Amino acid sequence: MKDIYLEQELSQNPTLNPSDRNHELGSGVEEGSSPSISVRDVSIWAESGLDIAIASIERVRGSLIRSAELFREDDSTNANRFFIQCVEGLQRFMEAVRNTKAALNLDFSKISTEMGTLQDTEKSLLFILRGMFINQERKEYDAIADKIEYELITNVSSWIAALKSIRQSRMISYPQ
Repeated sequence: MKDIYLEQELSQNPTLNPSDRNHELGSGVEEGSSPSISVRDVSIWAESGLDIAIASIERVRGSLIRSAELFREDDSTNANRFFIQCVEGLQRFMEAVRNTKAALNLDFSKISTEMGTLQDTEKSLLFILRGMFINQERKEYDAIADKIEYELITNVSSWIAALKSIRQSRMISYPQ
């Protein structure tokens, strides 16, 4: 059966593959400039962006667990298909994060996480995914399952905790 490789999809997606190493994962903009987001969208993202990002990444976390199970069951065709859906979910998550970051004027280098800063967590996500795509090309499906279970889930959990913390601090600072 034909294996599905995601390296091409990753390389063609600016959300998960910034063209410059100095860019942050998902920023898609030059350093020092802001992503293009309309004034109307800024207010929408300022109000709901964190909730959208958290809901998105929580769905992805559940799907990643299932993907790892499929890789462990030696069902590589279905596991690869399912993993593509996870990557697409991560892309949507990173778009939500990018828009929320711009709308709330967040500085990821100053937000602490279990992995250092949110900027570190962002860079780690790309590093983990690239390693997984290498494993996928080599048909090392147990290694992919390991990376999902021990690295990617940890990274995603760090995102969830950080975003919930940001949301909580904003609720305290700006009661409605």
